[in-house]
Amino acid sequence: MYYSILPVLQPEETVQYVELNYNGCDVLAVVTEEGYKMERLYSSDYTHFLDEKFMPGTLLDVRLINSTVPICS
Repeated sequence: MYYSILPVLQPEETVQYVELNYNGCDVLAVVTEEGYKMERLYSSDYTHFLDEKFMPGTLLDVRLINSTVPICS
């Protein structure tokens, strides 16, 4: 038995990240089967962080994505 704060088994899936321009803001998203999920917001405007559509884990509306940049991981 292992007593560790780190998981013993590594996840089998690789996570694919993309940088998006979503609704006028630059964000980092994870590609999932459902679509893009919000991971991180790059903004200096505090009102963007108070907006619920920029919460981490939110499924992004594809109609509001202006551009995508894949990130090599």
